[in-house]
Amino acid sequence: MRVPRILRLLDLRRDQRAPEAIHEAIEAGVQVAGTNLWVLIFAIFVASVGLNVNSTAVIIGAMLISPLMGPIVAIGYGAGVRDFALIRRALRTLGLFVAISLTTATVYFAVSPLSQAQSELLARTSPTLWDVLIAFFGGAAGIVALTRREVSNVVPGVAIATALMPPLCTAGYGIASRNPAYFGGAFYLFSINAVFIAFATLSVVKVLRLPPRGELDARVRRRARLIIAAAVTATLVPSTYLAYRLVQQEFFAAAAGDLVRELSADPRIVLLASEIRTSDRTLALTLGGAAPAPGFGEQLAARLSGPKSGAATVSVRHIGGDQLDVASLRRDLQRDLFQRTNEDLSSQLQALQVRFAEQQNAQAARGRLLTELRAEFPEAESVVVAVGEARRSVDSIAEPVLLVHMVLMRAVPASEERRLRARLAARFAPQRVEVLLTRRR
Repeated sequence: MRVPRILRLLDLRRDQRAPEAIHEAIEAGVQVAGTNLWVLIFAIFVASVGLNVNSTAVIIGAMLISPLMGPIVAIGYGAGVRDFALIRRALRTLGLFVAISLTTATVYFAVSPLSQAQSELLARTSPTLWDVLIAFFGGAAGIVALTRREVSNVVPGVAIATALMPPLCTAGYGIASRNPAYFGGAFYLFSINAVFIAFATLSVVKVLRLPPRGELDARVRRRARLIIAAAVTATLVPSTYLAYRLVQQEFFAAAAGDLVRELSADPRIVLLASEIRTSDRTLALTLGGAAPAPGFGEQLAARLSGPKSGAATVSVRHIGGDQLDVASLRRDLQRDLFQRTNEDLSSQLQALQVRFAEQQNAQAARGRLLTELRAEFPEAESVVVAVGEARRSVDSIAEPVLLVHMVLMRAVPASEERRLRARLAARFAPQRVEVLLTRRR
């Protein structure tokens, strides 16, 4: 029977490496050598610095050089080909790598003078179901790339997407700052990545039908399946709940934002301030003018509550008309606006004055140069000193240039022309100077 073209295109065994070559490549990632350990330590320091200073580029660099993925892939591969000796070695290597990573990150954050948790660090403390999907599909892409004959750039991309290194550094920050919530959230994210990369590797190995390297009786096979199912379930369930909470918070934030805009546009309501807290689904409002009707906050809370956003709370703080002088508030706002506008205009005027003075000085310098050149070259019939723009190529950026053009009645020695060019270049540096000497015909 002819195989459909789409199935032939999706066949992973066409460019697959030999099973022994795959095994050797995966075994190489389990080696605990001085090089791997030092690279791991350096990568942890780089990632910790990146998280500390909130630099995404630095964090990505650390993920690319980290050797953490090797033992995780080996665990999934070993389970797929029934190589329990490889699994034990990979587990020992992974445990050592994790211990070294946590220790290194903890030491760094304990001595770092920057103790504030930045956004890149906080992003690793609340894993959700989407992290599970990233880890699974990233791990699947990684093992597919490892089994190909041709070397590709998939593995570095998988290292960036699955992000094994930053969660461990964040867990180290949690230890150094004595914050169990940061440590728990970050280490759980690392566990998600590790478990589902290994599970994706196991799944792809089964799809590729790599030959088993050991035999198991039915009892051991059943126990292994129970362990894998328990690990996957224990990792998946909390992330699913956290993803549900995140979706609720997003729906609440959108609904609360719409409600705040509606209240701001209502002429009967003087909305002075609003605060949306998605963590506990609370909207805090500060109102002025006439007192709101009884139950106003409860009515708004009922509008925000629903199956998508969950139960919501609206707290209303009213500042009475005797406490709020709207006319005075308007005058204060106008005064602040006038003051800010005046400050902006003053700063712009100062900048224009500085620029005008610079242009005057440059024009005076060109005038002095014109006088000097006329005195230095009496044989010059005409001398032009002008400012223009020059491009080195069609798509290059234009740069300012000072042009000196003299029409001479006789030729000037080459040495004198070189001295003139050097003198003008030094005098007007860093501005570019072009000297053009022509002889009258």
